[in-house]
Amino acid sequence: MTTGVALAAVMLATGPMLLTPAHAGTTGQASAKVHALLAKVHALQAKAKAAEAKYSRAFNAVANSVHASISADQQSNVSAGKAADAQAQLVARVRGLYESGGELAAEAAVLSSGSFTAISDRTEFARSAVAAQIASVDSASAAAHRAASVARATARRAHQQIGTERSVGVAATRVEHLLAEQQMLLQQANQHLAAVRAAAAALAAETGTFSSITTSAIASLHVLPPSALYLAWYKAASTTCPGLPWTVLAAIGQVESGHGRNPSTSSSGAMGPMQFLPSTFAAYAVDGDHDGTASIMDPADAIYTAAHYLCADGAGHGPGALGNAILHYNHAIWYEQMVLKLAGMYAAQYG
Repeated sequence: MTTGVALAAVMLATGPMLLTPAHAGTTGQASAKVHALLAKVHALQAKAKAAEAKYSRAFNAVANSVHASISADQQSNVSAGKAADAQAQLVARVRGLYESGGELAAEAAVLSSGSFTAISDRTEFARSAVAAQIASVDSASAAAHRAASVARATARRAHQQIGTERSVGVAATRVEHLLAEQQMLLQQANQHLAAVRAAAAALAAETGTFSSITTSAIASLHVLPPSALYLAWYKAASTTCPGLPWTVLAAIGQVESGHGRNPSTSSSGAMGPMQFLPSTFAAYAVDGDHDGTASIMDPADAIYTAAHYLCADGAGHGPGALGNAILHYNHAIWYEQMVLKLAGMYAAQYG
């Protein structure tokens, strides 16, 4: 996926390659050819800018969806905690009234059944003593219910964008192909050096924009908390490859499917929580949960297989080898950068 950008970087670092035909045509013919080539380059530049804007939107949509999912879950948890606290305070209040003796002591059997409505019906004193707290419990419960509904709705929307590789990869590939195509045309258009250099400078600016979008987008990403089971599988699977950090498996799991939230098949045919091509999975398959079969859709099997695949590419032999193994998992520089960034964030958050 990154061949075009790598080629462009080499060409820009070394300067335009001058092609010197043994038998050049007339000056007018050469100029016409150069102008035609440059016209194509300029048209591609406009397409590249549009493609970069689409790439930026795709990357930002992923970052925003993960952030929205996390925020909604947190708000739901806070509201649920408030409802539980209000319920506990109500229980403590009513028990205190019973334990103090008096009219409410006669209603101990009703209290033990948990029916606060019955208490209120039977005793006017009970109604006046706990009515305000019952209303508080009802209000907190309603708020918790609303927050949970919002969290579920947000999660449904967010999960459509969580498969980072699928939503960003196509846009990134389009930009890279356009940049590479411009580079090829510029190599042919070296007769008109001033125009070629100006176009090459524009290509360098586009390439820089692409890199800047990637850096900015990656910086805005958040860790998406995995479930307890996924976290356990990431840590356990990493031990099968000494030197492979579990955080890299967790980062890949987030990028590929949001820890199983969106394991659907990609446009390239990749499947499951860790987005393997069926042929690759078959070559490296591991029965992670020891149930007698290795399934591409089974989270434990997919995570253990990912560890096996990365290890086979040298992931346990230091940072350089780890980066190469991640690139082998998905041939894109932005993918390696994003996985390593998220891995560092997982290490900081989970230790």
